[in-house]
Amino acid sequence: MKANAVLQIIFAFFLGLVVVAFVGIGVNTFYPQPPYPTDEAQQLTWEATYDHWALITGIVLLLCATLILAVSLFLPEDQGVLSNGILLGGVFTMVYAVGMAFAAGTSLLRFGVVTVALAVTIVIGYLKFVRGHRAARATAAPPSGGDVGELTERLAAVENKLDALGKALRD
Repeated sequence: MKANAVLQIIFAFFLGLVVVAFVGIGVNTFYPQPPYPTDEAQQLTWEATYDHWALITGIVLLLCATLILAVSLFLPEDQGVLSNGILLGGVFTMVYAVGMAFAAGTSLLRFGVVTVALAVTIVIGYLKFVRGHRAARATAAPPSGGDVGELTERLAAVENKLDALGKALRD
């Protein structure tokens, strides 16, 4: 593996971590966690408040993750490192969103957050990895009709030239 390829992988991973940190800090800045109570009388009230906060935070993170994942789909293929870094940031944010939903008390809404996260992940994965490969295979298919014979002849000519070049280099 080339050194540049390794650096690109490291950069994409680091960009993903910075994206999730940016989103997490942003959400916690504008919707902070409720303060922990100092006396035991407020403990039950705080737990209910915390569950509500965790669920809302999970929903906001889920929306942010979906937006980030969608943005990664619209970046050009020649910007693969940035696209992959943003995609990783969206995936990490999605993991954060599911974690926050798990931190909330059990509810139907928590199940909904996890269900939406699963659906978004499957759709984005399909659009990013399956759809693109199908389109690439369709464009790489050999031409139809009589053009296949011409393509075969040209390929045979190139092979003959390479064989002759190989013989010349060995002699």
